[in-house]
Amino acid sequence: MKLSELIKKKALPSFCTSNLDVLKIILIYSQKKSLPCLIESTSNQVNQFGGYTNLKPKQFRKKILNLAKNIKFSKKKLYLGGDHLGPLPWKNEKSKISLRNSVILINDYIKANYCKIHLDTSIKCSDDKNINQAKIFDRTKYLLKKINLKNKINKIFLVIGSEVPLSGSNEKGKIKISKINEIRDEINKFKKLLNKLYKKQISFALVIEPGMRYLNHTISRPKLKNFLPKKKLSIKNNFFYEAHSTDYQSKNTLKKLVKNNFKFLKVGPELTYYYARALFLMTEIEAELNISTFSDLKINLVKTMMNDKKYWKNYYSTKNKKLILNSQLDRMRYYLNYLSVERSIKRLSKNINSCEHKVISKYLKNKKTKKEFDKLKNAKISNFYKIVYVFMIEILNKYYSASGFKIT
Repeated sequence: MKLSELIKKKALPSFCTSNLDVLKIILIYSQKKSLPCLIESTSNQVNQFGGYTNLKPKQFRKKILNLAKNIKFSKKKLYLGGDHLGPLPWKNEKSKISLRNSVILINDYIKANYCKIHLDTSIKCSDDKNINQAKIFDRTKYLLKKINLKNKINKIFLVIGSEVPLSGSNEKGKIKISKINEIRDEINKFKKLLNKLYKKQISFALVIEPGMRYLNHTISRPKLKNFLPKKKLSIKNNFFYEAHSTDYQSKNTLKKLVKNNFKFLKVGPELTYYYARALFLMTEIEAELNISTFSDLKINLVKTMMNDKKYWKNYYSTKNKKLILNSQLDRMRYYLNYLSVERSIKRLSKNINSCEHKVISKYLKNKKTKKEFDKLKNAKISNFYKIVYVFMIEILNKYYSASGFKIT
């Protein structure tokens, strides 16, 4: 089923992460529950130069397809998307260079058969004194004219918008909630442009700001009390909304978003945050084992982050080192594929997989987590992945349930 057809019936969680352990668990869960699965990689994670994962779009797609094949997850239920495709990775370059790179980036995603493309030109480049809706629209128009989308427009679901929440969230900058008049003006311009480019009306999604954000230890809920006119506007004009930065929101809040025609619920750092909690629990179990070589995961992770601060220096205070491991912003995710950290995770996995089920079970203090782990006693996955699974199941249940799927 095409993505455009699926979201007319249901909303969908959009799993925006490139962590392969996390993605494996998401696919295992989706297969177990017979659910469709939408996975998106951002332009920072995966681009023509490799991004911070060292993977290009075609390579990332191949890895996801291999994960799906290994657990016999149906390709028909798997959807891949590109998130924040535009100048983001080259924001420190001049706009001309950034946009040229953006065209190559988006074409690479299209060539690799991704079925969902989010164009984001809301990022200030080095030669921009300011960025406004008019400039964002003009740059999006430029990209739409330059990319090779025309022959694949029937297969690709397009996401656009000028009021895009910051990728990865950040406390810098005030939350500016999208106004209905601004949405109406933007939609009118984009509809005319898309009709002119593709000679027909196409369904698409618009990224707006409903007032949602997560910080180190706090969460801002969306302002939906008077959202009905915006919902009616989207229904009347045949477009949907896409919700960014939904991480750590309650199921009730996510349901309200869906009720207001937000068809995509993007989540990323919440997934890797709980993946890290699973890893840290495993280091506690490992410490009690009679083994010759420990993973030293926490030591290597902190050391790596202190030696290379580029992914967190603008988010955390160096005086508060506890934030490195405990912040909801989860800047740790950028370091999990560094060689020393990767080796630690592999060693940790080997140590945990040498344990008996009952040894691990006694370390799971949370009753729900323990119950879910014991259900997996005879499952054909390793102890390492069983623990990651039970740390993530509540998040996955929350997102799919809020999207309208019955979870058993």
